[in-house]
Amino acid sequence: MLELLRAQYQSLSERYEWLEAMINYVPDFIYAKDRDSRFLFANRATVLNNGFTHVEELIGLTDAEIHPLADAHKIEEVERRVMETGEADLGVEERRLRGEGWLMMSRVPLRDRNGNIIGVVGASRDISARKRAEELMSAQTKLLREVARGVDLDLFFQEARTLLERLLNGRPVSFILGDEHLAPIAGEILEFPISSRDGGRHGTLAVAKTDGNEAGLTEFLAGIAQTVGIAIDRHRDIARIAYLAEHDALTGLPNRTLLDSKLGRLLETAATDGVPLAVAFVDLDNFKLVNDNLGHAAGDELLKVVARRIAACVGNDGLVSRIGGDEFILVLRQAHDSIHDKLKAILEAISEPLTIAGVAIRTTCSIGVACSAEHGTTASELFANADMALYRVKESGRNGIQLFSPAMAEDARNKLTRIEELRHAVERDEFLLHYQPQKDIRTGKVIGVEALVRWQHPDEGLLPPGAFIPLAEETGLIVSIGDMVLQKACRQARAWQDRGLPPLRIAVNVSARQFLESSLTDQVASALRSANLDPEWLELELTESLIMRDVAGAIERMQELKKLGVSLAIDDFGTGYSSLSTLRRFPLSRLKIDRSFIAEIPDKPGDMAITSAIVSLGRTLELEVVAEGVETEEQARFLEQAGCEMFQGYLFAKPLPASEIESLIARLSGKAD
Repeated sequence: MLELLRAQYQSLSERYEWLEAMINYVPDFIYAKDRDSRFLFANRATVLNNGFTHVEELIGLTDAEIHPLADAHKIEEVERRVMETGEADLGVEERRLRGEGWLMMSRVPLRDRNGNIIGVVGASRDISARKRAEELMSAQTKLLREVARGVDLDLFFQEARTLLERLLNGRPVSFILGDEHLAPIAGEILEFPISSRDGGRHGTLAVAKTDGNEAGLTEFLAGIAQTVGIAIDRHRDIARIAYLAEHDALTGLPNRTLLDSKLGRLLETAATDGVPLAVAFVDLDNFKLVNDNLGHAAGDELLKVVARRIAACVGNDGLVSRIGGDEFILVLRQAHDSIHDKLKAILEAISEPLTIAGVAIRTTCSIGVACSAEHGTTASELFANADMALYRVKESGRNGIQLFSPAMAEDARNKLTRIEELRHAVERDEFLLHYQPQKDIRTGKVIGVEALVRWQHPDEGLLPPGAFIPLAEETGLIVSIGDMVLQKACRQARAWQDRGLPPLRIAVNVSARQFLESSLTDQVASALRSANLDPEWLELELTESLIMRDVAGAIERMQELKKLGVSLAIDDFGTGYSSLSTLRRFPLSRLKIDRSFIAEIPDKPGDMAITSAIVSLGRTLELEVVAEGVETEEQARFLEQAGCEMFQGYLFAKPLPASEIESLIARLSGKAD
């Protein structure tokens, strides 16, 4: 008992230290204050940003004691409003109090178990990089405007060089026009061609090279060089210059500047005429894969094709804008009942196949839409709500259309609350395991169990995995939850053996986030060691799609785990896209047939054929095959005839608490409880 208590204490201590380290290594600033605005908690980033070394130095202080009064009053005003109204203050951009840069601030009420507001929780993210990008974009727009004004060329070069050197922290900048060097630069330089309107070359934009990473500046400087070329041609192409100031250079669509200027007028017209106006955010699905695999030139070509397809669908009924990357904003003047039809036509047009760089591809998109009057009367409200609807489409699997609803805003607030509850659940260990038996068809005996986590919520009762696992994946809390599940499953397997039950192989699911953690192998080893469990009784279940993301990396990680002595299984097999040659490389013990193939047996011959093929494949590879989701006798008979030796499902038993597993095994063996 003493050894068990020591092991439990060590486990709790390790989890606390791990959780504390995780929060302290988060680069975002996270803190909590009481109703008197005194710090109750702060992570390391917050402590260091406020000029302290240890969190204890900050606890109990107010902002007025560490910041100028004017800044402290601004902070206190927002936090006081949140505590008094109970309404969150989310996504507000503020300048940093110390040093340069910007923060995206969010504050939510801190409540006790009874729902009383006892303080405020704040979180902020450094958005200086984004602001930096906006600054660069603003600088390019400024130069374009100077060109459009027809400023004197010499003055233009002087202003451009001054602006660039300021943005580049004093690094020398020069324009090389033929044999003439305007402010020559010594040492190594980066060169960007200044092209002319007719395809020739006026010269070069030269920037002093540094040892740092230049990747983030090359596109900007290339754009500046292009702008300079336009300036040189301004007298011959003044109309073109004005056009580029308000349009995307790649696609020719209006940019954000022109969109903002037009949308205000369109909203006024819509309010006067009574004709609904819709704002839709269109985002290409998995666009990064095109850039990564075919190159940025192919990605640019795809964007141009997509832009043409969208513009063709919208026609004269609205405005199409590209705001950067693979994001487009549509403004549609359309009767309410036909907006969905228009957007569906756009979605279908984008998904038409095309060939780029000799490769046939088909791209899909996600669309979020908000309508004037119903969902907002200003551009900022419509943008925010359309973006929220777009996020909902992505959450639902992409390739779809979602109309904004007020419930989404409520869901966003509820999600933030649920995240905090989930963090507290990890701290208080509110998770327990149920176990679903796996039956050997030949003997009728239980030969293993799958551990399935449940959340014992203090107010809502026992919650199934679907109610919290996706959010745990999104926030990264799945790593600590997964570690808890490993520890508890191993201890339970050991406890059953100690109570005289036949040894059972216990299967534990490993999430994608867990699998990518470098510490996974150590966590598994620690769980086995802590429980004194022989590795042969632990099986780790990996999804097919997970291991196919990075085959070489997955094999390396699986080999590490295999060396511990545990067995590995592919969960939900048949839903991914692994080939036979790839599958043979994985050090597996089992395949688990996905329940989606079992559910329609015997009604769907296709599913029966797939299931039989998987069983045959397992035999060929000398792997055990387990069928999940078996609920009927017809399904069980078919599986037995197909040669599947093990199944798992409600026909035999639902997921049960540990004590009921013991009773089930006792009944099967003819023994009393």
